[in-house]
Amino acid sequence: MGLGLPYSLRALGGTLGAQWERERRETLFLMVPVALSVLPHAAHLPWWIGAGFFVLFAWRLGLVMSGLWLPRASVRWAAAVACTAAVYAYYQTVFGRDPGVALLVLFLGLKLMEMRARRDLFVVIFLCFFLLLTTFFHSQSIATAIAVGLALYGLLAAMLTMQFRRGETSIGQRLRSVGLMLAQALPIAAAIFVLFPRTGGPLWGLPTDAHRARTGLSEAMTPGNIAQLSESSEIAFRVLFDGPVPPTARLYWRGPVLGSFDGLAWRAAAARAAPARPTQLEFAAGAESVRYTVTQEPTDRTWLFALEMPLRAESPSAQPSLRPDLQLVSRAPIVERLRMTVVSNLDYRAGIDEEPASLRPWLALPAGFNPRTVAMAARWRSEAGSGAGADALLVDRALAMFRREPFRYTLEPPLLGRDSVDDFLFETRAGFCEHYASAFAVLMRGLGIPARIVTGYQGGELNPVDGYWLVRQADAHAWSEVWLAGRGWVRVDPTAAVAPQRIERGLRLGEAEAGEDAAGRARSMVQRLWFNLDAVGNAWNQWVLSYDRSRQQDLLGRLGITAGDWRQIAALLAGVLAALIGAVALLTLRPQLPRDPVVQAYDSFCARLAAVGLGRGKHETASRYLARIARALDDRQLAEARRIVAAYEQLRYADASVDRAAVRHLRKSVQAFKP
Repeated sequence: MGLGLPYSLRALGGTLGAQWERERRETLFLMVPVALSVLPHAAHLPWWIGAGFFVLFAWRLGLVMSGLWLPRASVRWAAAVACTAAVYAYYQTVFGRDPGVALLVLFLGLKLMEMRARRDLFVVIFLCFFLLLTTFFHSQSIATAIAVGLALYGLLAAMLTMQFRRGETSIGQRLRSVGLMLAQALPIAAAIFVLFPRTGGPLWGLPTDAHRARTGLSEAMTPGNIAQLSESSEIAFRVLFDGPVPPTARLYWRGPVLGSFDGLAWRAAAARAAPARPTQLEFAAGAESVRYTVTQEPTDRTWLFALEMPLRAESPSAQPSLRPDLQLVSRAPIVERLRMTVVSNLDYRAGIDEEPASLRPWLALPAGFNPRTVAMAARWRSEAGSGAGADALLVDRALAMFRREPFRYTLEPPLLGRDSVDDFLFETRAGFCEHYASAFAVLMRGLGIPARIVTGYQGGELNPVDGYWLVRQADAHAWSEVWLAGRGWVRVDPTAAVAPQRIERGLRLGEAEAGEDAAGRARSMVQRLWFNLDAVGNAWNQWVLSYDRSRQQDLLGRLGITAGDWRQIAALLAGVLAALIGAVALLTLRPQLPRDPVVQAYDSFCARLAAVGLGRGKHETASRYLARIARALDDRQLAEARRIVAAYEQLRYADASVDRAAVRHLRKSVQAFKP
């Protein structure tokens, strides 16, 4: 107990003495994987949760080092009550994902304060196992999997450490043993992952706070909310094209359609105002279709993103459908990463047969708002008349106004007042895409032309490593649609009239072309590194996280197993597991006698001599063998051989205990010997 810290650290990999040192050793070895189990949660929990745990962790570590007594039960009970009260005060509940994980982290720290027997150490290990499982509630990325794997490795090494008595192996040998066990278990785990029948959803239900919206778009748009996304590099979805990629200027990823305007914000049209029958779609004869796969991140919304205009969309987990306003949606909110195969045709006409009743909701304007815009629209209409081509001429006139007048594209526009469109068109003339789309739609409705706003994403960025296009929140965009007789719903992007480079090259105008200076080269290197990391993460998402029921059924179908036939699946799984377990047993259950390192070094010495025709007979001792071959060696080789043989005989026959330093010296001498 008085041996102190240095001996405690040495005892982690050596022969132990008193019972106290054994318990201290096991506790110290366990503290590292315990900390690794908590670290992945630090970024997802309030800072005071992590601080509270590591205060308890440091306290327990200090007690181990000093040998002082653990705190009394009354102190631990008071701390437990205080932790529970703090979690309740912060979350207003102790149920749910985040409160539950917070309590588990704090209670793990408290459990460290009462570890006395080996049973307590095992309880801490199993608490860490459960805590590692909850890590995937927050993130299932490959970085999280690596962090969990490291913690799991340490926990298994701690369990192995607890099995030793007085004599034990070094820390390196223990870690190698754990690595061997994991390597043996990995094929079995992979077989279960691939073949075990998958349900249509998660294996367990999560609390209501388990899923949070991650998309930057919403069902309402006010000036400025999309501009706030311009600095977000978060991935909205990834796209892999099966063939040629359309030009960036044609990559319009359609999302929520907004048609209700109250003077301040645009919102999705009410269900009763939307047309009930499907919108007629016509596609140009001979136009090539674009086939691609979308991997969409969770949004907790029902909308899906596809190039205008989708012909066909397939995803068993989402069951996509096209609404009358041409928005692609799923039946249920997207709460996990989704894969969808889509075929789109970029040359289309939509809603040519719209009736006046179905167009009426797209003409509504709130009374008393934007009088100057309404007056200008009335003047334009009186000048253009109501002929067959008048509406198209008015659309062109509005776009010409944006090009001719001193409008500018900016991510930091000035604030607008109650009549936001009037202020924008006649005063500030500076804004982001939602300013232009909103002003254009209001102006069109004032002209008597049905108009609505479409939000989504425009453009994307190619990852040259894996060929996926990355569409980020920074690519969020808003444009307008107007209905013209004989042409149907026509996309009009007024932003392109003011800042065509935004549409042709994307929002990140300067990032694609790094300069030749040192800063530009550094940015280019960082970008290449990021692309490689993203490609690795995307491969993890595609092959591991996206391995769902449909992909499993496709795999089983290639193996000749009928989807849903649990007897065939069970037989296949049992056969594969039996084969893997048998293979592991053959490799590991063979009797393996430990080889003396001294004998191994001497055998290597004899093998070097045998390679030049000086083999040793089985009956020869080391001295007899050296005497027989002495004439075949020069003076230097003979002197070195005599030193090796003398060291071998001393270690093999004279010493009662093996000197590790002497063994290492013998190995180096053998490696340096060249007959």
